[in-house]
Amino acid sequence: MALQSRFNFTGTVLFPKETSKVPFFKSMTSKDNRKMVRINFGIKEGDTNLAFVEAFDGIQKTIKTMNTDNEKVEIDWDDRFDEDVVKTVANYRTYTVDLGQDYGGRADFISQYDFILHLKEWLPKYKGKICATGQFAKDWYKDRYLDKFKISNIYAVEDDVKSRLAVTLDLFYNKDSVDKADFKAEQKIYIDGYVSQYINKDEGTKFIPQRVVFNASKYDLENEKHKKLFDYKMKYVDVSKKAIVHMLWDCVLLNGAEEVEFDESMLTPSQREQVELSIKTLDDFKPRGNIFGDRIVEIRLFEPKLIGDFADGLADSEMKQSEFDDLIHVPSGRVESLDEVVKKAEKAEEADVEVDEDELF
Repeated sequence: MALQSRFNFTGTVLFPKETSKVPFFKSMTSKDNRKMVRINFGIKEGDTNLAFVEAFDGIQKTIKTMNTDNEKVEIDWDDRFDEDVVKTVANYRTYTVDLGQDYGGRADFISQYDFILHLKEWLPKYKGKICATGQFAKDWYKDRYLDKFKISNIYAVEDDVKSRLAVTLDLFYNKDSVDKADFKAEQKIYIDGYVSQYINKDEGTKFIPQRVVFNASKYDLENEKHKKLFDYKMKYVDVSKKAIVHMLWDCVLLNGAEEVEFDESMLTPSQREQVELSIKTLDDFKPRGNIFGDRIVEIRLFEPKLIGDFADGLADSEMKQSEFDDLIHVPSGRVESLDEVVKKAEKAEEADVEVDEDELF
């Protein structure tokens, strides 16, 4: 069984400009006169790394959800604030906001519609870090998949909590998925794997392509502990079988410019000449502050998550290659309307120096 892709983003809020094509809040009316709302904002892990999260929903006659016994139920729209009714809904189908007593207190909803309206009122007033959790989904648009981070919960966190854009993937791959061609030059290994996702009632659940990166550029393989960590992770990265396996991975999202070290390649020819003649040193030309490279969008493997079916490591998919291939999503190429996207979303569910591993992903 495949697990749903999830995210857990901790950082500060970045609101879109009022003139943005995708504003912080938007209200719409569908063709059948159903009121719909959408919210969109960024979460900053640092000055140059951020991800945008979103949620959207519309008014409906009944809310189709799951109860605490994991059974499908329908709740009348007018009963959605009844505390006794809310208590019957499974935790994984509720939407929670808790920004502290001064910012609306804790509020639990069984519709995203009310969750969005609550965020619209209170999030702009809140100052400080937040933690946002929800579903990481891949939406097909025109000719490619777009990464979507669909929020379910928002919590206030203390300022000293480490900022991170974390993603958890149940990644399916085999020997042929692993690309080590750039390792010598870039110290990066790419895995062109797949994640499982509910598409719609006609197609059911399918596998969608997902590229991830094992970035070993900060590993000093002459350092014993670095080498052990590298070899340990390679057991899960560099699989040797053609059979499809899967692994639950804790990952980090990099969506921005990465800090780089200043070196001679950044000098102009005239500056390099002065360094070669010992007129100046490299440090004489080093700019003040941090130096950042090109913008990068990558999901990087951090560590295998050894829980549940993965307690012993890699798990066999128990599928033949032909069976797996039949379950790979083939996009129609048709652009979905917002109504269709909303309906689809309603269906989706779930003595050495001490080395800080956080610095090695």
